Amino acid sequence: MTHDAPSPAETVERVWYDGSCHCGGVKFSAAASRNLTITLCNCGICYRHGHQELMVPEERFTLHEGQQFLKPYRFGDRVADHTFCAVCGVLPFYRPRSHPTGYFSVNARCLDLGPAEHIEFVEFDGQNWEASIAAGKHVLTE
Repeated sequence: MTHDAPSPAETVERVWYDGSCHCGGVKFSAAASRNLTITLCNCGICYRHGHQELMVPEERFTLHEGQQFLKPYRFGDRVADHTFCAVCGVLPFYRPRSHPTGYFSVNARCLDLGPAEHIEFVEFDGQNWEASIAAGKHVLTE
């Protein structure tokens, strides 16, 4: 009897990173590997807000508290669902235009990254979003 080797996704050790907005009203956790890829996007909102993207599948994201403080902000084609804390103004996570269902773009600046062993930063040209996506330039964290 032969056994298939586990896929790379099945062998990745994941840990839960705790996060919050600045005032602490919004608390959440995101599970990711200890080797993180964080995307730095130069689009207008990410650049101005300092969002550093850690893309996680929905099942690896938990909002613990603060739903009542989250306010939506949509612009352009209105696909991305940006969520800000109405108290402190921080964007701790949102549903991205690139993956409007099934994923959250978590702001790595809002996480305790202590469990990480290696962090790689990659750049994404969000100012030319359509061309960058078409060219396959968007990198998921794992």
